[in-house]
Amino acid sequence: MTRKINLTIILLFLSTAGCSLFIPMERPLEHGNRLVLWFPGASSVQVLSDWNDWGGSVAAGGIINPVNGRMEKDASGFWSMDISDLAGGVYRYAFYVNGYKWIRDPVNAETASYEGHTVSVIMVQN
Repeated sequence: MTRKINLTIILLFLSTAGCSLFIPMERPLEHGNRLVLWFPGASSVQVLSDWNDWGGSVAAGGIINPVNGRMEKDASGFWSMDISDLAGGVYRYAFYVNGYKWIRDPVNAETASYEGHTVSVIMVQN
């Protein structure tokens, strides 16, 4: 019975919220090569990757430096990082949200594995 009531409340909310609930935010237009993640509720997002020794954890025995790979947040909830200075090559990366959650790039279908995590793969051309 409670399950039906909860489902009814959810359906009522969705019907009153309108279609805008299902329309993703528009990605900001920026110059250069940037990694972008829309995660408005996050208090911090880092990029862990091959190019930064997985947030410094490789050199520090598995401890991720909270400053290494820090992304910047805009008013719309988009986190971004400029990667235009990267040398050409193929890199693995993931987003590290709130200091504990690994997230692969949701707009990048190319994936690989790192230490048991599914991560994204990017090819940088110079």
